[in-house]
Amino acid sequence: MKTNKHEFLKVLIGTAVLSGMAAQADVVRNPSNFGANIDVGQIIAGEIWKKGESQGRADGQMLTRTGVFMTESGTINEKLGIFVTFGGLFWIPLPEEAGNPQDRRVLFGGGLGQAQAVYSFGDDPKEPSATLRFGVFPHKYSESSNLGEYLFRSGTYPGYLVTGGWSYLNSAAYLAQGLRLTLPLLNGIITNDFTLYMERDIEPARDLSPGYMLTIKPSSFAQFRLGGVFSHGIAFQPKSVLTPNKDDNTINNAYSKTTGLPLKDEPVPSPCTEQISNGVPGKPDCGYYTFQGVKLVAGGSLDFGTLLDSESILPGDFMLYAELALLGVKDYPHYYDKKSERMPLLIGARIPTVGLLDRLSFEMEYRKSRFPNTIGSVYQNQRPLPIGSEESPNLYTTTKTSYKWSVLASRQIINGVTAHAQVSNDHMRHFATLFADPHHLPATLDNTDWQYILRLEFGI
Repeated sequence: MKTNKHEFLKVLIGTAVLSGMAAQADVVRNPSNFGANIDVGQIIAGEIWKKGESQGRADGQMLTRTGVFMTESGTINEKLGIFVTFGGLFWIPLPEEAGNPQDRRVLFGGGLGQAQAVYSFGDDPKEPSATLRFGVFPHKYSESSNLGEYLFRSGTYPGYLVTGGWSYLNSAAYLAQGLRLTLPLLNGIITNDFTLYMERDIEPARDLSPGYMLTIKPSSFAQFRLGGVFSHGIAFQPKSVLTPNKDDNTINNAYSKTTGLPLKDEPVPSPCTEQISNGVPGKPDCGYYTFQGVKLVAGGSLDFGTLLDSESILPGDFMLYAELALLGVKDYPHYYDKKSERMPLLIGARIPTVGLLDRLSFEMEYRKSRFPNTIGSVYQNQRPLPIGSEESPNLYTTTKTSYKWSVLASRQIINGVTAHAQVSNDHMRHFATLFADPHHLPATLDNTDWQYILRLEFGI
């Protein structure tokens, strides 16, 4: 193969420039961090989907998981930080069935906890004028330990709620994929967070959802926040995916504009066809539900620990916090005609224990809706509906009040070893298949259901 001398010169100059940049760069590699955790628990009262049944009781179902992780990080010129966490999880699909050995195997799945770069603007990297992070990274904005974090850990239409995931405990964060620009003002009294995240979980993937959050911290005692996300605001999917307008003989996404009722089990709904009266075409009398919409959250916290003396009987962790969300600003007939049914409320507290525990938190969630917290229609049929394909739109007529709660306690045993215990009625969906598909409904669906998890973890 012949090489043009000009091309060879370009390569030579480029190599020299890169070598010079590498020589001038101040690269600092941080010590490696790794650890593991073992979870043991039980669903005392709950439900897990079983084959051939829409729901099945899971009272007494044991829960076990083992996770491992390792983190590598470093900085370049004190400006650019690089962080990569990778690990894996040993888990068992639920429910376990006596006649199927595949459902009793211990499986292993690997993945990324983060793979991000963080660039600090300004002259002082310790107090940057702005911070830009991009890649895959956890985003957590509130003080919650399990529930809440609605801005990113929820759907819009339908407004399903999520807790846990690959980790039973300490996972009240959203694993974002995209960009986050943080701009503090007035010495940190005001913080602006601009986000541009890719939808990648249950809803139609690959669209971009721009978001913004304003945090005001007038003192060390109090902070308040207000944020919003335009779900699928920058859509790359075809319109027929974002707003499905064709029936697939399993579930219909249309509704009548005149009656305000969903159209179901009609391969070609007559209200959606163009009506002709006296030879003059008319407008179709139907609309379609959509995944696209705006979510809003408001919340804040009061940190009483900062007001107390370090020698007080109530030092340190003493905080109240709350979060209210509106999952979808716009109303749609029948399924989404009441904003009150799309407004979960979280109230939590971190309680002092006079040194007995490192952390003790209690959280309560209030949600009032006709529909269960299901992802069935979204996950299986890609329809923005709060019911499954096997259910009738007229099945849910009574509004029900759902109370969720969670108690978390943590204590360091020795340096590097910590014990955790969580008792909860939350939105945890367990893995149903060998491919880690989540159940459509949380295991603790009813108000009387509950489960516990014990964890022993170490890390250095």
